[in-house]
Amino acid sequence: MEGLTKKLADKITSVTSADITEPAIEKARQLFLDGIAVSVAGSIQEEPPSILAAYIKDQEAKPVSSVIGFGFKTSPVNAAYVNGSSMHVLDFEPMWSPANHALSTNLPAVLALAECTDVDGKEALTALIKGIELQGWIREASRLYDPGQLMMHPPGLTGPLSSAVAAAHILGLDAAPLRHALGLAVSRTGSSLANVGTMAKMTHCGLGTSLGLDAALMAERGFTCNPDALEAPKGYVKMYFADEFHADELLLFGPPFRLVEPSYALKMFPSQYATHFAITAGLTLHEQIDDPAKIKEINFTTPDMAYIDRPKPESGLSGKFSWQYTVSAALLDGKVDMSTFEDERRFASDMEAILDKVNLTMTSEISGKFQETYVDLEVVMEDGTRHETRCNGPRGSWNGEPVSLEEHLIKVRSCLDARLNEADRERIVELGSNFEALSNGELREIMMIAAKPKS
Repeated sequence: MEGLTKKLADKITSVTSADITEPAIEKARQLFLDGIAVSVAGSIQEEPPSILAAYIKDQEAKPVSSVIGFGFKTSPVNAAYVNGSSMHVLDFEPMWSPANHALSTNLPAVLALAECTDVDGKEALTALIKGIELQGWIREASRLYDPGQLMMHPPGLTGPLSSAVAAAHILGLDAAPLRHALGLAVSRTGSSLANVGTMAKMTHCGLGTSLGLDAALMAERGFTCNPDALEAPKGYVKMYFADEFHADELLLFGPPFRLVEPSYALKMFPSQYATHFAITAGLTLHEQIDDPAKIKEINFTTPDMAYIDRPKPESGLSGKFSWQYTVSAALLDGKVDMSTFEDERRFASDMEAILDKVNLTMTSEISGKFQETYVDLEVVMEDGTRHETRCNGPRGSWNGEPVSLEEHLIKVRSCLDARLNEADRERIVELGSNFEALSNGELREIMMIAAKPKS
């Protein structure tokens, strides 16, 4: 592991826009649109981004970069903080393998710099891909595949480093200052799983992207630190991965890129990713049940993920992280969307009644790795009829049916509709669909539209 930070910085800076493959460009276009759309929706659908935006606005920082959905500008670091939080708050962004939130921890830094540099679409796209690439290899090298193994929420663990890499590309940092950007980012890592299901969780992504951007901007100005902070005796690897870390795998950074292989799972429901297995199973059985009110009991077997064992979630937001709530909502309503996680739906009488009928069995015999996991669902009716199904993967996942480009654009448009009129919505779709060809002016136009409180 000797010389790891130097070798990695050399490898990262050697990757340029000329190395970006067509499959990677196609994936980045989709991610770009997904990220903009879910942040627009997140900024209005949930309360926490409004609180954070008001807090940041009151600081009256120099107005440079746009805050999505709130109609004002602030410093690039502050803008990334709010936009990363809005991008994650719905839990509607893509999921990665190993599990992480690699979009909301990288794209907001790229967007913030688009308004204070002359970066064009091709270089912004390259920066996004490079940030995602580092996150993926850190998570892979740790071998923490099963969410039950995690001691920290991954975005806060990897986001500052990856965001520093994305920002460094746009800022044109060579390997020497990049080592310091990475070292500064190391001192900005960490996020607690105790806050999953609370307002604080969105800030794990918002802070991850903003602190990495901050590290790169400071390194650009000549701020220094331990240039070997990854492999140092009390550095990043020893601090977080003392048991096992395959450091040499970080040097696999580069083409064909992890956003292509193993790629990501598109989220078609706004909730914690494992619950998508529950939702898919529930939707399957909903079609077989004439009257959900006649359900006698629900027997549900899942992998062991204690943090989403929430029999009676305390709010709609907490329901995003509940095996019991998400499967119940799917069985009752035959759909799961943003309204599912409002308090009105959470505390409706039919929901309260069905939650009492859920018998959850979590077992370590089922892998928690998303590419291998599954759930089994049995619904017993009052007349003794039994309905059963297994979900090996929701749509858009590694083992599920694919989501077409047209279907994904339905999600994108639905999210953009939360704040924007049809003309503005379609302009973002048009521009985002040509991410790599955009001028700096067109990137700024996207941010100008996305920042509108209402159009």
